[in-house]
Amino acid sequence: MSLEATRQPRYPRLNQLLVVVLLAAVPLRAAYAYVDPNTVGPLYQVLFPLLLAVTSTLAAFRRAIVRTCRRLAGTLMTMTSGARARKAESERPS
Repeated sequence: MSLEATRQPRYPRLNQLLVVVLLAAVPLRAAYAYVDPNTVGPLYQVLFPLLLAVTSTLAAFRRAIVRTCRRLAGTLMTMTSGARARKAESERPS
């Protein structure tokens, strides 16, 4: 028996609560709906390539996006910590 098969979930109560909330949110009555295949075909032909293009673009620029976010976060941290440091220095008794 492998280690993966014996591993317990980290948050079993949270998982159970999530299942209960999802089941409570789902309507339990039948949804009587009909989707015309002649309508869904063109919709699928437009939306699927669009979804592929967006995900491919995000995958291609993933490193640049992560680098920009890290740079922005670093700048914001420097700005906030710098303001705190100056405030603390001005409040020190001489």
